[in-house]
Amino acid sequence: MNKLSIIDFKEENIENIVEIEKTSLFSHWTKQMFNESFSNKNHFFKIGIYNNKVVGYIIYSVILDEAEILNVVVESNYRGNSFGKQLLNYAMEDIKNNKCSVVFLEVAKKNIIAQCLYSKIGFVGYNIRKNYYKNDDAVLMKKIL
Repeated sequence: MNKLSIIDFKEENIENIVEIEKTSLFSHWTKQMFNESFSNKNHFFKIGIYNNKVVGYIIYSVILDEAEILNVVVESNYRGNSFGKQLLNYAMEDIKNNKCSVVFLEVAKKNIIAQCLYSKIGFVGYNIRKNYYKNDDAVLMKKIL
């Protein structure tokens, strides 16, 4: 398995993140959204480095005893290397350390690959949010810690 280095996002990484975001089929964050997330004290913004290159990122929030995975994307050329799983596992460990009891996320109904990954690490679907995305519903998932 290829090992990802996971570090805190720095402002100089923003252009890399915006380019990675463009490779996502289901997420469409803008540069402004990333900057707002970076300045939110409840958000944790981590980047994944492989061979000295930013190849992915994860953003999650922690408020009181609840957490939410807000966005996770791996650049299309690096998918299939378990980098998404490594980013998620890192976040889940950090979320546990923050004394959270539950983690939420939403995922496009058509994004079967992501749903399978989330299920493998213990998330379960509990509802559907109709027409949440431009052309798709959102599957709401949670994991009790």
